[in-house]
Amino acid sequence: MTATAFGLVIGAAVLHAAWNMVVKASPDRLVAAWCVVVGAAVLNIPVLVIAGLPDPSVRTVIVISAAVHLVYNLTLVAAYERADLAVVYPIARGTAPLLVTILGVALLNDDVGITAGVGVCLVTAGLAVIALGGGQGRGVGWALATGVAIATYTVLDGAGVRAGGEAMRLLASVFVLHAVALTVVVALRRGLVPAVGSAAADLRPVIVGGAGSAGAYLLVLMAARDAPVGLVAGLRETSVLIGIAAGRVILGEQVTARHLLAGTASVIGAVAIVMG
Repeated sequence: MTATAFGLVIGAAVLHAAWNMVVKASPDRLVAAWCVVVGAAVLNIPVLVIAGLPDPSVRTVIVISAAVHLVYNLTLVAAYERADLAVVYPIARGTAPLLVTILGVALLNDDVGITAGVGVCLVTAGLAVIALGGGQGRGVGWALATGVAIATYTVLDGAGVRAGGEAMRLLASVFVLHAVALTVVVALRRGLVPAVGSAAADLRPVIVGGAGSAGAYLLVLMAARDAPVGLVAGLRETSVLIGIAAGRVILGEQVTARHLLAGTASVIGAVAIVMG
């Protein structure tokens, strides 16, 4: 991996952790998550304007994926309302590669070697240490649900891209449809006018969150042009350690050596999974 690709992936990890921190720090996490999603959707609209809509063969996948993304946002918000960033973020991010590996073998006939098997064990051990040592049980449950949602939409999007061969248009469509669905939820739960007013009063979730969400993905795509996709995906999991550090330094959460050790094990395991 070149120094440029390395820098791009680390940048993506920082952006991803940053928008999660914005949501966690917000007094209304549902509205903050909505701002992130809408901001990312706005940045993806030009893709559809220039490239056009995806092929009809993948539109069912787009609808289902957008629905799962919606579940992801709702479970993430629920987790952050009950537990620290340093607990929720590594569990949600670490659960995903573990389940994606299992689902990939079961549904997509992916071949998993010994290295990936060791990685699965490391991720599982790291998640267990964080989950059992944090004393935030209800938040842990929602964080695990978030990880399941991440794994599900990752497999769905992967299957759609393999079927249609048009990743950019498919994912841009998911971003936009996801934003529409979450807007409906926010309108029902908060009222659209109050939500817009709350967002206008604090534009950080829109700017930092939207740019972080879309920008993280863009940087990963740029890095993948010059580096193996597996290595890029594994290195991106350093966002787990960044999230733990942000929880301690910026949000003042209680972070112990156990968190750091478990987070490190999860990152190493994630790298082993994608490299195996």
